[in-house]
Amino acid sequence: MDCRYFVLTKPSCADVGADEDNQILYAHAATAVLLPRTNLGYYATHGLFEKHLIQWSKQFCGPDRVFLDIGAHTGTYSLCLAPYAKRVYSFEPQRHTFYALCGGVALTGATNVECVNAALGSHEQVGTIALNIVSPDGGGSSLHVGEQRVLRTEMVPLRTLDSYDISDIGFVKIDAEGNELHILRGATETLLRSGYPKILFESNDPAADGDLFEHIGTMYSAIVKVGGTSNMFLATA
Repeated sequence: MDCRYFVLTKPSCADVGADEDNQILYAHAATAVLLPRTNLGYYATHGLFEKHLIQWSKQFCGPDRVFLDIGAHTGTYSLCLAPYAKRVYSFEPQRHTFYALCGGVALTGATNVECVNAALGSHEQVGTIALNIVSPDGGGSSLHVGEQRVLRTEMVPLRTLDSYDISDIGFVKIDAEGNELHILRGATETLLRSGYPKILFESNDPAADGDLFEHIGTMYSAIVKVGGTSNMFLATA
């Protein structure tokens, strides 16, 4: 029997035995996602980021296939697509964002989601690497230094996708803030073994990401821009 969880809040742990102001929060719905409070206004008005893209992605999942969520953040893709997949592997390197991901999995009771606190990349990157944190909500964190101001860095473990020996993959989502090419270079055997599953990935500047598109083109027959988005692409075999 699977355990379901609720949240008990206390104003302070200075006196653990003081229970006058305790609150109990219980998620009655099937899916519970922990989201950054800094974006509360947006979520309250508009719902999940990329909700239409998540809904569209359901068609690529299947009860006999695995979904890889690479750059899972707090798990909106992972938790919404878990009911449609055999198993979900959610990769999130930033520590506190990963904790929120795990919290959502626990509250939802998603027994087919495995959370992995690690970055993915190429064989040349394997080891411990600096993750650049650029926002308080965990979004945009990158292994590469860009134009955004870095708030702090966090040392994270990095492995190749091939080192996990995952099979039966039907769909892959990659949101890795500039490390997509390295991830795919470290996933050659995995993609081949699963017959080149569809890959949803981000590119804010396809011209600058020429090496990424060229590499994907060596494995996939088509790369199409996803309608209704400005920077999302789908690779199909």
